[in-house]
Parts: sequence; C-alpha cells; structure tokens
Amino acid sequence: MTSLQEIIVILSDLKQSLIAFHGVNPVYPPPNKSETMARVEEYIKLVVAAISRGDWPLQLPIHGSDKMMTWKAANQRRKCLLLFHLLAKSHALLRTNTTSTKRDIYYEDVSLWGNQPVLDSTVTQMTRLLNIPRRCLNIGATSKGLVAGSLNFLDGDGKLVDCQSPTGILIPNDVEKLSQFRSKAFHILLVEKDSTFQKLIDDKIESFIGECILITGKGYPDVNTRRFLRRLWDELQLPALALVDADPHGISILAVYRFGSQNLEDIEHLSTPQLRFIGLQPSDIEPLHIPDEAKLPLTQRDRSLIDSLTQRPSVTENLLLHEQSAVFKSSLRQIVRLATLAHKLKRVQKVHRACWILMPEWASAADPSSATRPATSVISKDNVELSGEALDLRACGTPFGPASLAFSCSSPDASSF
Repeated sequence: MTSLQEIIVILSDLKQSLIAFHGVNPVYPPPNKSETMARVEEYIKLVVAAISRGDWPLQLPIHGSDKMMTWKAANQRRKCLLLFHLLAKSHALLRTNTTSTKRDIYYEDVSLWGNQPVLDSTVTQMTRLLNIPRRCLNIGATSKGLVAGSLNFLDGDGKLVDCQSPTGILIPNDVEKLSQFRSKAFHILLVEKDSTFQKLIDDKIESFIGECILITGKGYPDVNTRRFLRRLWDELQLPALALVDADPHGISILAVYRFGSQNLEDIEHLSTPQLRFIGLQPSDIEPLHIPDEAKLPLTQRDRSLIDSLTQRPSVTENLLLHEQSAVFKSSLRQIVRLATLAHKLKRVQKVHRACWILMPEWASAADPSSATRPATSVISKDNVELSGEALDLRACGTPFGPASLAFSCSSPDASSF
C-alpha cells in the first residue's frame, strides 16, 4: 500500500517531471488598448468601404496572416452586418473602458441577434478576424465553473478570495485580473461533473489524497474555467489530473482542457498541455467486469462524437487518447459514467472511492504518442516511473483510508473492488 506521504512525494516528482518535459508555457502578450482600438477601427473602415462599393462576395484579410475571411452566400450578408455591429460595440466598450458579457450584449437587442449561438459565432468570427483574444475586446463570458480547496487569490478589486468553501466558489469572470495565487495543495483535481465535485468536497477528499484544488467546468468547460486552470499551472505549477467519464464526452472534455477547442485555441491560448487524464478508461470496461446495471448504451449522439474525435488532430496524434476513442468506434461497447458506477456498485459507497479505485491512467509527464503500458508493478516513491504517460493510479485492497491508496500499473480485474 502507498501511504498518503508517499503519494505526496510521487506528486512532487510528477510536478518536476512535467516542468522538465513541457517547459514553460509560451506567453503571447496581447496588444495594448490603443493598438486594439486602432485594429478595430481599421476593420470598421474596411467593412464600411466594402459596403459602400457594393463588394460581394466580401473578403477581409485576417490580421497578421496572408489568409482571407470570405462571405459568399446571399444569406451571409446579414452576418456581415452583425459583424460590423459587434465591431462598433467592442470599440465603444474599449473607448469607455467598460466590459460586457456576451449574454448582456444578446439581451440588449434580442431581436437583432435572434438567438445566443448567432452572437457566439459572430464573436468567434471577430476574434479570428482581428487575431485578438476576446478578453482584449472587453467582451467577456459569465463563468459557470467552480473551484474549491486549498487556494486563495486576490480578485480584480484587490479583495481576498478564499476557495475553502463547503460548496465551492464560482470562478471569477475576470480571470486575467486575478493575482497573488497562494496554495498549500499538492495537485489540482479536475472533475467533469458538478455532482462529483460536490461529493468529493463532502467526503473530504483531501484526507485521502492530500491537500488539493478541486475544479469542475460542469461538463464542457467555459472559457473562464479553461483559462483559470491554465493560470493555476502557470502560477503554481501543480500537477493537474482530470477525472472524466469513460465515454466519448469524457474524452472530448479532456481534449478541450488539454489541447483547446478547434475554434479558439490559436487565439485565446486556453489549453493546459500538462493536464493528465486519470480514471476509468473505455478499454477497461470489459476487463473490470463492471456489472451491466452500471453501464449505459452508446447513443447516436455518442457515435457522432466518436467519429468527430477520431478525426481531430489533437486526438489522432495522441496514441493513448486515439486508442481509447477507437475502442468505441470498433465495437458496440457500452459506456460507464462515474456517478452511475458509484451509485450502482454496492461495495463502492462513496464517489471518491470509485474515483480512486478505478484509475488506470496516464499521470506521467511524457508525450503519450510513444507510450505503452508497463508491465505489472506497484509504484512507490523508490520505483515510480515518470518517463512515459502510462502510469496507472489505482486503489488496492479495501478503499477506506489513505493506507488503501496505491499507485499501480497492474492490469485491472474484478479483484480491484
């Protein structure tokens, strides 16, 4: 068995290994306010000039690139006008030194936008055209993610925020203005669902795995939650471990946190490549002999997502994630969600026990593209291997305390319960 102190030592070694492997995340300083305003004004003039000439199709150069953004179809004329309206709105926000959320902008003129997705796509289009992060345009988004645990920081008004709350606190909207992060945690535990997040807090997970920072994006994460996780790594450099469901959506959510979304990452820089995936893998569902009542069938929506996942470069280039996605694509396997598993299995009485019993995961630092699962061995502070991304975390024996937590690379079987 691995003691709590040994787990802390292993996490410390993992931290150093992640730093050595990934190095420092690149910093992309955004343009200052005057430069941003000048860029917005430039594109307002381009749009006005094109409209006055009656240009169609309309083509605008993407700033800092030799590529063009083109509007061709007749039904895209309205999209051009919405883009112009949003450019003017952003310029007004910058000029008056005020900020607004996408939701606020939408409700200022519901009839103009029609629905929220239209505004969302226009904001994305504008940021790509200007090649500026949305936060630099004074357009924000309302946070939905939560954080709890050993962490405090100063908010944008200089007020101290203590995250040691019995229900967690909402991640602030102005993530860029947060400062002076302080923590006694040994790692960050990112969980997919709010229900799991709350259960881990109630069960005092820190008594089992040491002081930690808990984060949830309540499913697919918003921009603020992703940026907050990235800032925590940049400021504190604590190992971040993601606990997600063994289903296509779990893998997709992990990919968004770790590699970024396909629309925003090259501009917003929200990804945390140091994030490591823990939890039940799709390929473990059958070997673990999980009872049928704890499984859910794949839906058509799941299968559509699987097809999308297996075509994403970030997944196809990551051997382990690609293999887990392929598990679903190649068969009619069922999926397992942790909350369902913890509820159904009689011998697993608490969600955190299910989480730590079922942890065949890649928590090490190195690139997974060349990693393979090691032979059976028990990992301790003396023989822990951090060179590959195939380190498995699993609880052995009776899962009722820190002494039961062990780091193991053994193949999962029913005896894990």
